[in-house]
Amino acid sequence: MPEPALRASDDDRDTVLQALERHTAVGRLSLDEFDQRSTAALTAVTLDELAALTADLPELPNEPTRPVEPASHARHLVLIFVIAFVALAALVAMMLLHP
Repeated sequence: MPEPALRASDDDRDTVLQALERHTAVGRLSLDEFDQRSTAALTAVTLDELAALTADLPELPNEPTRPVEPASHARHLVLIFVIAFVALAALVAMMLLHP
């Protein structure tokens, strides 16, 4: 983080909150500790106040990025839906015309 005396932004607070959530998820913080630290993060004014909330926690590896589905996958799903809809409409029409 940049100079500690600088005022914290909403993005800085969100980054610390996300780190606290991840540390809680892996068991480094209890729910009570998470509650105390997240409340302090939301009211922090400076970057040094935020840094103190995670100073005793190890660095977290970067979160794995979620795989992005190729656009062709979405087109295939739409095509399958259209084919199913047309087939169902044809069956309903045949049932109505030939009782």
